[in-house]
Amino acid sequence: MPPSPPQADALPHLPVFLTVRGRVCVLVGGSEATAPKFELLRRAGATVRLVGEDPDVAGTAAEILPGPLTAAHLADACLVIDASGDDRTNQRSAVVARAAGVPLNVVDRPALCDFILPAILDRSPVVVAISTGGAAPALAGLIRQELEALIPPGLGRLVALSGTLRDEIRHRIADPARRLAFWRRLYRDRVADRAAALDLLDRVATECPSPGSLTRIVLGPGGEQDLTLRQVAALRRADLLLVGDGVDPAVLDHARRDAPRRPPVQTPAEAAALHEALKQGLQVAQLVAEAVPQGTALLAAE
Repeated sequence: MPPSPPQADALPHLPVFLTVRGRVCVLVGGSEATAPKFELLRRAGATVRLVGEDPDVAGTAAEILPGPLTAAHLADACLVIDASGDDRTNQRSAVVARAAGVPLNVVDRPALCDFILPAILDRSPVVVAISTGGAAPALAGLIRQELEALIPPGLGRLVALSGTLRDEIRHRIADPARRLAFWRRLYRDRVADRAAALDLLDRVATECPSPGSLTRIVLGPGGEQDLTLRQVAALRRADLLLVGDGVDPAVLDHARRDAPRRPPVQTPAEAAALHEALKQGLQVAQLVAEAVPQGTALLAAE
């Protein structure tokens, strides 16, 4: 069956985080890119099988086999990375890997790749991957540098602490909106230890929830281009979006992907549900296209 034509909103790649710990990953060496790729695989816990000579990693690879790459090299392998920097070797890797059904990455040759390796911001266990689809790796690296200033190094420790609290939070707070309020305060206050986190949990579990807010965003003919910084901030923190007719779809790209999108409120039952959500502390953004007649009454947070 021929591949389907790409959709307008199609992703160039499927973003995944692959578990390679304890699994064989083949690395074809030969260029200065070999050592960084080896280190990446090593940190992910892979058993690295090096094909070819490379003095920088030869003493630390689990296996060292002579090249060129053959099907035998790929036995039990979950992936192969060609860091040889040689065109003929790259072409051979593509033929051998595809015949064996093993996913291949060829450094700096996106046309030969089954998968690509993004720029990585490591705040373990928080890991942020930035990709330009292989078109501009240098730009991905610059974006990573920008994010490094926004995501503090200590965030990884806070996330690790959060993992130890999940069962306790589910036991103490049944309401999902109240749990979300706890997580927001935990991350906002950068709680440093378990005792302080449990103290915050006690306070959130017993106090009345803070009221939510309803932010009305009126969009002019320019759609996304008319957004102000304050409106973008409101979109990013919104738990629920009420989207009117004629709203530029590009505007929604600035909102959280997990935030539900619903039409504007039109019935008393929908109005009651919205008011209940606001009482529970949800942040709601209502998007209105200026050119569309305003036939729907807007609700204000109580």
